[in-house]
Amino acid sequence: MTDFYNKCMTAYSYEAVDAQGKTRKGVLEADSAKAARSLLRAQALVPLSMQALGAVTSALVLAQGGTGSAHRSRVFGPTALAIWTRQLAGLVSSGLPLERALTSLSDEAEKAPERELVATLRAEVNGGAPFAKALSQHPREFSHIYVAVIGAGEQSGKLGLVLERLADDRPSCRWWRW
Repeated sequence: MTDFYNKCMTAYSYEAVDAQGKTRKGVLEADSAKAARSLLRAQALVPLSMQALGAVTSALVLAQGGTGSAHRSRVFGPTALAIWTRQLAGLVSSGLPLERALTSLSDEAEKAPERELVATLRAEVNGGAPFAKALSQHPREFSHIYVAVIGAGEQSGKLGLVLERLADDRPSCRWWRW
């Protein structure tokens, strides 16, 4: 097997409270307990307890109902990715900082997997990672070409324009996924 499949992270069992006061329990994987708490906060959850379950493969976390990503189906289909890119382009082009734009899109996401993915991206950006680097951590969702174009937009200071152009391209183009 490749290193990708042998890569282990620590799984954490958590209990948290959402904005409505409902208790939520689950399992997630992260590099550290601090990172796991940050992921929960990015999802507007207040961690109550966190317990390390140990190093496990992503497949095992999935089997336990966690949020691993190795074998999960895609969060965004081609059309959904085009729509999400257009929404992000509009927010960034209007002058909203990227972190706040991602917060807004996470809050507005209808499906939990989308909300969790965008919250994870926001947490990574908020932690100091370039947006392209955050996207590259999710290769099932964002192709290497998509990530490279975003990186060029960041480096040139034209992220909003680049996002608009990406959204204008047909999502059926091969590079959206490969």
